[in-house]
Amino acid sequence: MLRSKLYTGLVILAMSLAAPAAVGQEAAPAAEAGGVPFVEDMPDDDAAEEIVETVKLGGEEHAPTMQEGVGQAESYETAVDPDSPVHVETDGVRHDETDLESLKPTASVTDPTVHDPSRVAYAINRRNARTMSLTVPGPRGIISDRNGLVMACSEVAYQPAVNFGQLKDESEENILSIARRVIEAYEKAGLKVYEKTDAQLLDHYKQRRWLALPVGPTVRARDLEPIRSKVSGIEYGHLIPLYIRNYPHQSSACHILGYTGVKAKLPTGPINHNDPIFERQEGRAGLELKFNKQLTGRPGIWRLMFNEKGEKILDELQSKPRPGGTIVTTLNLEWQKAAEQALRDNTLGRGAFVMIDVHTGEVVVLASAPNFDPNTFIPAISQEDYDTLRLDPDTPLVSRAYAGVYPPASTFKTITVAAALRHNIITENTYVNCPYSIRLGGHDFKNHSKFTGSINCVTALVLSNNPFMYQVAATREPCIGAARLCEVARRFGYGSTTGIPLPDKAGHVPTEKWMHDNYGRGFMGGDAANMAIGQGALLATPLQVAHAVSGIANGEYLPKLQLIRQVLDKDGNVVYQFTPSAQNNLQDMSSALAVVRKGMKAVVNGGTGRRAALSYTSNAGKTGTAQWGPPSQDCRLAWFTGFMPADNPRYAYVALYEGKPHQRISGGHMAAMVVKSFFESIKPSMMEELAGPTRKASVPEGMAPAGEETPEPASPEEQAAAQEAARREAAAASAQSEAEKRHSQTGWDDGRSRR
Repeated sequence: MLRSKLYTGLVILAMSLAAPAAVGQEAAPAAEAGGVPFVEDMPDDDAAEEIVETVKLGGEEHAPTMQEGVGQAESYETAVDPDSPVHVETDGVRHDETDLESLKPTASVTDPTVHDPSRVAYAINRRNARTMSLTVPGPRGIISDRNGLVMACSEVAYQPAVNFGQLKDESEENILSIARRVIEAYEKAGLKVYEKTDAQLLDHYKQRRWLALPVGPTVRARDLEPIRSKVSGIEYGHLIPLYIRNYPHQSSACHILGYTGVKAKLPTGPINHNDPIFERQEGRAGLELKFNKQLTGRPGIWRLMFNEKGEKILDELQSKPRPGGTIVTTLNLEWQKAAEQALRDNTLGRGAFVMIDVHTGEVVVLASAPNFDPNTFIPAISQEDYDTLRLDPDTPLVSRAYAGVYPPASTFKTITVAAALRHNIITENTYVNCPYSIRLGGHDFKNHSKFTGSINCVTALVLSNNPFMYQVAATREPCIGAARLCEVARRFGYGSTTGIPLPDKAGHVPTEKWMHDNYGRGFMGGDAANMAIGQGALLATPLQVAHAVSGIANGEYLPKLQLIRQVLDKDGNVVYQFTPSAQNNLQDMSSALAVVRKGMKAVVNGGTGRRAALSYTSNAGKTGTAQWGPPSQDCRLAWFTGFMPADNPRYAYVALYEGKPHQRISGGHMAAMVVKSFFESIKPSMMEELAGPTRKASVPEGMAPAGEETPEPASPEEQAAAQEAARREAAAASAQSEAEKRHSQTGWDDGRSRR
């Protein structure tokens, strides 16, 4: 299997458990009785046991013994074959498995007296013989994109150390002299070293002399290569090979991948059974944290045996460490990088870009700017470097794509129009007179486009007209009202987390209870008017906005979002296989959403989003500009969200741009330029993708529209009541038809304003 080829044997033969001293080192006599602290040998079942993980995704648990499709990695048309070559790109150079094999450390010279079968057999029967087992932490597994490009992997690095072994002269002066010479030699060679006190050096020799003492931070193989000749011949020196995490594409997808950290410092004091020979890593953020159990490798066991004289007579690897499982994401790394570049080129460093497959719900791009290089955290980040990231006013450690919450602004008008159509407040042919401003609840609600006249919902989206939204949401009779508007918003994913395995935010969609708790009242007309244009108490992440648009583009269902395509266990078996599914049924809104799509297409073809028009396919979208943050800073937020191709939607997307204080920006300018820059940069691969097959989910039979429970069979009394309600509704619809004619001319119910 790939992981076995990639990792097996990279470190094993070079571990500095009790390696002989460098050439010219003193020969070690037999140790005096009681001179070396040992512990009794113990069973190593716990260390070597098979780890069976349970993966919890989408609310369901999948285990290797009960999952569907074990070993069927090929069951998904673009799934990654665990046996296929995985290429890693580092510093612009592509490396395949053969190249990575060259990173193997050179094995130390072997003491011919060690592992002599006759001596081992003799010692086993001796009463004072001692053995100890140490663990070799296994390398963490791979995280890849949908096409098998590696985004996180383990590589061999080296840690400078002092390797005492058993010294002939055990005086404190000699021990300290040896250690100081080695440390000084490392410094002269250009390596960083730790400050070690005399007490620490002496204690290590007394307690743990058989294990090399790390005296400097870990150095990656590529950084060590230029000075390897200077450090390889240092007497009593040793470079401990170990596994560390590597993110070959530096900052790309950093918020998704996360990073690792040291699980625990190396122990001090007497050597205990199952002590690790180098520091173990654990996930600290992102997918590294969420799938830490699946990614953690299985430790190997190294066994040592000493005779009654303290001589080492057995030094062998009892079981090899094995790499952890593989996480295959839904991301397209090429497109992820293109989005990150578009954000750098077209914003002042703060924004986000998200793209979702409208049929499968797969998140193919989840980019945020600014970002950071997770390699900075490997194996451990300095306090100075961490403070630089933590205190940066641009907050590079925070993903704006899924953890930043903002007013959705005019992008939410798509939901307002969909709600008005769904609840028969308007039809596509309803024309509403839109003055420059509308007075409601003692406040003037203005139209920033300064357009006046009578328009329908399609034109209202094209012009991003505010008075149209105010009226259908709050002042017409009937109107949507705040409660129904919030209900429809929730059907499109607003107000709840998305279900991806990252700490995304839920945003906010208010309820009557929330209004009472915070304002001492229920919903009012002004609340509906504000929310109709994506302001007020509404908050959303870019991921949520893109998710909502995926439902609009799909027209039948809101797809359930997915960030993980496959999870493979340590043996290469598929323990989780992504299958597209519907989150919410939108079939009752299909005709309304068709009208919304028509409006969004017109937005790009001559409306406020014309700067997002593409050279090779049609595009549909909606602009948005909002005030946000402290009023004193006068900050604006620019949005552009949409789907493409416009006539046969495949992907929904959103671009967000955080403006600087007092910067004049708009969604139709800054954010639209991010969209255009991104899609034009991936033109060849996108055209190839659009020419391929489309995979869709289906709405499960009996799945009621979101927010509506599947009803139980009605009783005769309930059926009679429903028939009477239907009769009254038909009469009201007839009256509404007449009212529509008046609205299309005046837009004002004979001039009266209602909440």
